[in-house]
Amino acid sequence: MFSRPSLCGTVGKLCRCGTSATGITTVAAATVPAARHYHEVVGDIVCPSQVRGIDHIRDPRLNKGLAFTLEERQTLGIHGLQPARFKTQEEQLQLCKIAVNRYTEPLNKYLYLSDLYDRNERLFFRFLSENIEDLMPIVYTPTVGLACQRFGLIYRRPHGLFITYNDRGHIFDVMKNWPEPNVRAICVTDGERILGLGDLGACGMGIPVGKLALYTALAGIKPHQCLPILVDVGTNNIDLLEDPLYVGLRQKRVVGREYDDFIDEFMEAVVQRYGQNTLIQFEDFGNHNAFRFLDKYRNTYCTFNDDIQGTASVAVAGLYASKRITGKSFKDYTFLFAGAGEAAIGIADLTVKAMVQDGVPIEEAYNRIYMVDIDGLLTKSRKVGSLDGHKIHYAKDINPMTDLAEIVSTIKPSVLIGASAAAGIFTPEILRTMADNNERPVVFALSNPTSKAECTAEDAYKNTDARVIFSSGSPFPPVQVGDKTFYPGQGNNAYIFPGVGLGVICTGTHHIPDEMFLIAAQELANFVEPSDIERGSLYPPLSSIREVSMNIAVGVTKCAYDRGLASTYPEPQDKRKWLENQLYNFNYESSMPATWVWPRMPYIKTREESPLIAAIK
Repeated sequence: MFSRPSLCGTVGKLCRCGTSATGITTVAAATVPAARHYHEVVGDIVCPSQVRGIDHIRDPRLNKGLAFTLEERQTLGIHGLQPARFKTQEEQLQLCKIAVNRYTEPLNKYLYLSDLYDRNERLFFRFLSENIEDLMPIVYTPTVGLACQRFGLIYRRPHGLFITYNDRGHIFDVMKNWPEPNVRAICVTDGERILGLGDLGACGMGIPVGKLALYTALAGIKPHQCLPILVDVGTNNIDLLEDPLYVGLRQKRVVGREYDDFIDEFMEAVVQRYGQNTLIQFEDFGNHNAFRFLDKYRNTYCTFNDDIQGTASVAVAGLYASKRITGKSFKDYTFLFAGAGEAAIGIADLTVKAMVQDGVPIEEAYNRIYMVDIDGLLTKSRKVGSLDGHKIHYAKDINPMTDLAEIVSTIKPSVLIGASAAAGIFTPEILRTMADNNERPVVFALSNPTSKAECTAEDAYKNTDARVIFSSGSPFPPVQVGDKTFYPGQGNNAYIFPGVGLGVICTGTHHIPDEMFLIAAQELANFVEPSDIERGSLYPPLSSIREVSMNIAVGVTKCAYDRGLASTYPEPQDKRKWLENQLYNFNYESSMPATWVWPRMPYIKTREESPLIAAIK
């Protein structure tokens, strides 16, 4: 939805026409070159000699709506094309709030915001950044999931780049078609595992588009530096293949060596087009590919996987904050994960690193984490289910069990984390068992969207006598228990990836170590106030994400220079101020060309013109 330079409209031609002897109208040999419908601004530097007055209305990067002053309207030649009213950006923001609240359906609000961005870029991003608590559920989870499901119906215009398997051998040629020359951050998906909705193929484009909108709104990364990409290798979703509105390749997914070679070519094309330090964020790839690509590319490209590392970071931040309530350290925690996919493994791996940093031996750290997949508890002796990849680290030498309630009763975890996309598996019985075994049980129901959550906030509080320390992946309404109201915190990746992205982009970081995500978790936890914990949240209000992102970016910047991963030199002394100087400006700027006065030239008497010079003339 929200990240693109507007593509040019109808091209008009200016020419001198005449009539031949045969009566046929002809175009004169000398014609004026084709003129674009309007000048398309790229980068963040506008060349005044290339921009016509009308372009300031037609180009969303230049458009200010009714905020153009009388002088601007007259000078640009757009006076009369707008009504007489002048509105400040603040007045326009009020109108945007009224307009979006007129809609009751979240998808209609999503479409309104998409249209706003297509008309007025700065107004859109300021509106989003200043109303993030209200608009985050629209541009991100859960509404973005619905937008992906309806993508074939609501698709309007290019908001990112589609690269299909049929383009293999020419991926670089496709990437050249994106008009921006200075892309610094790419979010890419193949649409195989969109949120908890499964394989949505090309309809998954809404995810990278929404993610990169948050890069700008929450961290001030310039929108022209962000590029959403969907690599379309087909879909195994039969409903989509048979859907006449489906917009992607109508074929089963390419797999195996052909798929890997295609992704290799994509990564190489990114570097060829935009340079080695271009940030490539992998998003919503299938579990079987996510870890492979992270392990394969993390030391050769500037890349991370938000489902693995971003989710891990925000969850570990919640665990850090929970210690302030329980009064315990990580060495006193026993963890049980419901789910063993990329999110669960990512959280577990970063939790191990956090425990090691707290002085827990690595073997003991692994021994304190139990994990359940679709076939039951990960054990070394179980006869069903695989222990491939990173799962093997969490397999225990105990008897196999398949019933989650039995596992919770036997293991007696102090922390129960859901990343299973299995709605309702944290039953009242399981929640009561957690409360029986812990004075302050920690329960995270992290699956997205809301319909896939392992339990609701209300279930968690009411089945634990309101003693639970709860967090979710999607937003839940406040819960009233007795005379107290709890406001459950949302463990949203948006707390993490914008700040990490800002630090990585500004420093020109070569590779992104897990240490940066542990730093991000600590910075986020440090931002949690006692008042947040008192109201039942392990996270600060969403309205504070911009400040959180800056703190994270400063921490990532320090890490990049300390680890020798930065390529931007010299190293800035005041890193916060240096980062702030590179942020996107949400406010309108003057549309008038810069003017200045020259000093009066000193009088110098010139000599008389020479006859020789006159003769030459």
